[in-house]
Amino acid sequence: MVPLNTVDTTRIPYDTAIELSVAVSRMQWPKPAMSSAPKVIILVPAEQFPYAFAAASLVHDPIMGNLLFTPLDELAALTREEIERLDPPGTDSAPPIIAIGPFEAQVLREIESMGYDVLHIMGKSVFTSAVKVAKLREQIPPESPDGPVSLFVVSADSPYESVLATYYSTHSGVPILFTHKDRLPRSTATALQDMADKNVYIIGGKHSVSDSVSREIGTIVESPVRRIAGVDPFETSVEFSQYHDPVTNLGWNRNHKGLGDAFTFANLNRWDLIVAASSFAHQGKHTPLLLINNDSTPPVILSYLQYLKPPLRMPPMPPFMHGFILGTRRIINHTTQANIEEALKIDEQSDTSHGEIGSSAE
Repeated sequence: MVPLNTVDTTRIPYDTAIELSVAVSRMQWPKPAMSSAPKVIILVPAEQFPYAFAAASLVHDPIMGNLLFTPLDELAALTREEIERLDPPGTDSAPPIIAIGPFEAQVLREIESMGYDVLHIMGKSVFTSAVKVAKLREQIPPESPDGPVSLFVVSADSPYESVLATYYSTHSGVPILFTHKDRLPRSTATALQDMADKNVYIIGGKHSVSDSVSREIGTIVESPVRRIAGVDPFETSVEFSQYHDPVTNLGWNRNHKGLGDAFTFANLNRWDLIVAASSFAHQGKHTPLLLINNDSTPPVILSYLQYLKPPLRMPPMPPFMHGFILGTRRIINHTTQANIEEALKIDEQSDTSHGEIGSSAE
C-alpha cells in the first residue's frame, strides 16, 4: 500500500478537471453554510484554455466565485450535484451562475430549469470573450489593492506560461487578456486603450509574447509594461512566486529566506487540472503555483524550496511548509511526490545558514 499523502503534501487524486474542481470545492467548503461559501458558480469548459483562464479573476471578492468545469454540450452530473449542494445565491451585481465560453443552449436551459439565473459570457473569439470578462470585473471591482488597477496579458497560443496568471488572478482579481505571440489582436488593443491607466504585466518570456507585442502595448497604456518571466515555464513559476512590484504592490512576494511557505505543485502539461484547483490561491493557504514534470521536479524548483525552508527549531514549531499535488500518480508519480516531500520537510538536514532567522524569531 502506498498512501496518497505524505506528511507535508496533500494529493488531490483526480485526472479530470470536472472531478478535481468538485473535489477542491468540497475541500474548501465542506459545509455549504460556511461564511466564506461561494455566492456565484463560474462554469468553464475543459476544451479550450483561454475561457477558463479569463474566468479566474471572477473568483475574487465581492463576487466570491467558485470555478467548476463541465463539457460544452452538457451539464456534467457531478458539476450539477455540486451546484445543488452549494446552492449559490448570487450577489446584488452578479447572478448565481456565470457561464464563460461557447456552451450549447441545452446547458444553459438545464441550469435555468434548476431555478438559477445564468449570465452567459461569450464573444466572437477567445480574445473578445476575455475582454467581456475584464469589463465585468471592472464593473465589480475586486476587493484587493492591485486587482482594480492591474491587467495581465498572456499568450493565447500556448498555456504553459499563461496558466501562471490564473492563480494570482484568483488571489487578487487581476483580469487576464490574450494576445498572439507576434500579433496583438484588435479587440485586445481596443480594451487596452479603454483601460490605459492600468498597470500591465506580461506573464511569460519572449517565446510566449514577443518584444514587438510588448512594445506595441507600451504605446497604448500609460505606465511602463512589465514582464514576469524566466528561461522556461518552470523558472517563470519561481520568478512569479518571488515577484513583488514595490510601486504597484502586485506580486506574491514569496521571497523571504527561511520563512517557509505553501504551494500548489502541478504537471506543466495539465492546464485543466491547474485551473480546477486555482481557488487554493484564494482560500486557505493562498498558494502560488509551481510547475513540475510527471516524473521529476526541476532543479530551479528544488533550489527555491531550499531557499525558503526554515531551520529546524527546538522544540519544533512553525513556520512549516506544505504542498498540494494535483492529479493521480499518472499525472505526478509517487517518486516525484516523495521528492517534493523531502524538499519541504524541515529536519536536521535543513540549511543551517537559516539559523539566525530562527533564533531571532524565537
